[in-house]
Amino acid sequence: MNDSLRFEFQPMVIKIPSPQKILVIYNPISSAGNTEATARKLEMELTILNKQVEVRTSEKKMKGYTRMADEIAAFDLVIVVGGDGTVRKLLDTLNKTGTPIYAIPGGNESLFARSYEISTSIDDLLQAIAAGTCLQQFYGLISGKGIQGEKPFFHMASMGLDSLTVKNIGKRRGPLNDSIYIWHGLKALCSLHHPTVSISVDGQPVIDQGSGYIIVANNSAYARNLQLVPSATPSRNELVVGFLEGAKHQHELVKAIKILQQKPANLPMQYFSGKSINCTLHHQPYPLQVDGDYFRNRDIEAGSTIEFSISSAPIRVLVSPYLKNPVLQASND
Repeated sequence: MNDSLRFEFQPMVIKIPSPQKILVIYNPISSAGNTEATARKLEMELTILNKQVEVRTSEKKMKGYTRMADEIAAFDLVIVVGGDGTVRKLLDTLNKTGTPIYAIPGGNESLFARSYEISTSIDDLLQAIAAGTCLQQFYGLISGKGIQGEKPFFHMASMGLDSLTVKNIGKRRGPLNDSIYIWHGLKALCSLHHPTVSISVDGQPVIDQGSGYIIVANNSAYARNLQLVPSATPSRNELVVGFLEGAKHQHELVKAIKILQQKPANLPMQYFSGKSINCTLHHQPYPLQVDGDYFRNRDIEAGSTIEFSISSAPIRVLVSPYLKNPVLQASND
């Protein structure tokens, strides 16, 4: 049976034994550098409960976790204290080992943690550990010419103002905060131009050399409830692509206002869904942002085709037994 279909018929909500051996990974530059203190506090509280806890700093590259696969497989749970970039680098290793993940918000967005209503509360973590409720969640993969292997993402990849913004931020060292994103976002807005792309979904052409904003999403969480792709969910093994043809500066103004209001953008976007989405870039290179990071720190070359696909198997996400948000509801559909 095709692996991409096999998990459609398995329950998305599963129970695991209460984790005893726990690995805590923190990103030292997330959350203004406060993540180490959070990680050490977790270590202390969990040790009091007779849990075996090991604390490590995050790896800079995905291959660092690949080399740790055997070690990670020996743990019952990985707790991440950091942002979405830290989670993204772990996805493939967690898939191979089957080790569940729990994410304490520690980045500027922390979309992964917010998707599952995970807070910084240790009491919430202890309830989740005691209950052992996991969601099996799919994630996206990026491949194409010049891309070695498949690069994972959990939330979205996009080309537009957001990718121009993260490119401007570039390889900045040290903690990031909202003011840095606002400043570089304004700089990107002043020079805003959009990519020209052709898009096909599961082999069927849907956009032919259209210029505009494009987002490929695995999750509806985005920029404080902006919900540019409201139907996307990691509980289904398919991706959703949204395209706003002829995107203009006023659309970005609407997005900015809605972010402040924490409301959906409701932009006139076209949507298509499938297991494989091909995007061919025309005319000039353009940056791609993936889960808030500048993809591979270089622009996608003109004439290149990027393939976005869904993972063949899901990862396990430890969640609160009282979770009542759309991610959990979708998993029960």
